[in-house]
Amino acid sequence: MKVFFYSGTDWSKTPQAKKTEKTLLALSYNNWDDYSVRTTLNAVFYFEGKQIFDFNLKLLIENDTNSPVKLNHLREEGWDGYFPIPKTNYVSVPSDIEFYDALITKLGMHDAREALVLIRDAGYLVNIAQDKAAKELTENENFSISPLREAGARKSFSDGWKSFSGNSQSIGDFTLNLPSRGAESVTSIKFRFNSDTLPYDINVLIGPNGVGKSHTLKSLVAYWLGMDIGSQTQLNKSKHQPFDIYPNISRLILMSYSPFEDFVLDLSDTKLKDKTAYRYFGFRRGSMSASGRRQSSISRNQPASDSVESMFKALADDDAYEFLNSWTSKADTILDVLKPALKFEKLVVEINPKAELTSSLESLVIEGGDGKKYIELTPGTHPKFLKLKEDIFNVINVKAGVVFLVGNEKLDLSSGQRLFVYMVINIVGQIKAESLIVVDEPELFLHPTFEVEFIALLKKVLAAFNSKAILATHSLAVAREIPANCMHVYRIGQHGVEIDHPPFETFGGNMQRISSYVFGDSKVTKPFAQWIESAIEEVGGPQKLLTKLKDELNEEMTIKILNSGVSNGH
Repeated sequence: MKVFFYSGTDWSKTPQAKKTEKTLLALSYNNWDDYSVRTTLNAVFYFEGKQIFDFNLKLLIENDTNSPVKLNHLREEGWDGYFPIPKTNYVSVPSDIEFYDALITKLGMHDAREALVLIRDAGYLVNIAQDKAAKELTENENFSISPLREAGARKSFSDGWKSFSGNSQSIGDFTLNLPSRGAESVTSIKFRFNSDTLPYDINVLIGPNGVGKSHTLKSLVAYWLGMDIGSQTQLNKSKHQPFDIYPNISRLILMSYSPFEDFVLDLSDTKLKDKTAYRYFGFRRGSMSASGRRQSSISRNQPASDSVESMFKALADDDAYEFLNSWTSKADTILDVLKPALKFEKLVVEINPKAELTSSLESLVIEGGDGKKYIELTPGTHPKFLKLKEDIFNVINVKAGVVFLVGNEKLDLSSGQRLFVYMVINIVGQIKAESLIVVDEPELFLHPTFEVEFIALLKKVLAAFNSKAILATHSLAVAREIPANCMHVYRIGQHGVEIDHPPFETFGGNMQRISSYVFGDSKVTKPFAQWIESAIEEVGGPQKLLTKLKDELNEEMTIKILNSGVSNGH
């Protein structure tokens, strides 16, 4: 495969394939500014004349801070545009780690390696080729400022080369450092995601309200994205190091179905180029005010609408990336996870009654037992929806969310079941390999059985996409499914928030023991214990109370009444 740079200054122009080169990595000018260091190039990988993969290539040239302009100058001076760039030391990082898999799938391992040498891929040259010049350039400050500014490129640099060495690309352990509120000290939280024995795929933050669990999640998002308190400008001022090792995750998906939290909604107002690195799901949605300012509002239908969008995203990703050797079908994953739980036959969307359908879609309509029209979402029906283009979400009643049919009858779901389903579909629809899923209080609308079932289904999704999760919760049912080393217990100590692990194994453990340690409820007088004390005093002793209650007692209450009598000298 050849690599070619098109000269010019139109940053919005997609580099085209060349008639003489059916397999080509085409590059062109982009004016994206990373703190005054410009390294971004538009990039498209063509194979046998077909566009396979489009992304950005971050290319840093030694002793230069504007690569696109430098390449234009080289073209003006006689360079023909074909890589390698003559008499120049440079390194590059793709914005998306899936570029490596695309190369290997289409070119084979040998030719893919040659392509990485042409673009002087930083991760490959440093970790496999042991290229001294490349290593020195990656140690230059400008390499961190620009090529590694965003999450996708950081993931590519840290893990992309592993596809060529047989190394695992799993998410590594990392420590998050949080400045303590109102103090100069730092609280460190070590997230462990790897173990040869117990399942370390999920970490949990647990503790009473008001101890900082949500603050931890907000800080994690900001530091990983490099925005707000995590921006390079703020970090330079504070000299704070948020991580011991930067988390090697490809995407962060955050879910919070509490209307009182104010997590980042999206990246539309940020100066980050990759707006897909982060995705929020909840009841809040962003909008523009009359004055042009960004604002948020609460919508109870937002989770349902998101589920329709995410289902279409799952089908679109399957269509775009199914050629990759490592690809796991998102649509199949959703069905494999939800069908055993809900026992449905078809996953469908509701069609607006006045919508004008194409003849190909009209033939797919299912008349529901409720008189409404539905169309099943499958890899076969998805292309027919795409022909509607921008009208697609006018034809569909997105507020109804995804719907499940048994025969032609709609499966009625409780509010908890619906939210449970939406969470699964939204996660799978937006997930990438090596993503981090962050959920704030998943138990808010789920009864204990669904809490456990959600963890079971989440584990299936995480395994399918080699991903990990962090949950902030009060749920003991969730806590019992998590090993002690992955459980971070928050409590207020003498010097502020203290975070530790239970001194006993919690995985499959006793919920009362976990509750006593996490929430200290063994030190809190229970209402039933207060009632026992009052009742004993009123009737004149524990034996009289036992006689009075007769068959209304269980064994535990009998023991507590007898013990209460002993402790009070009766």
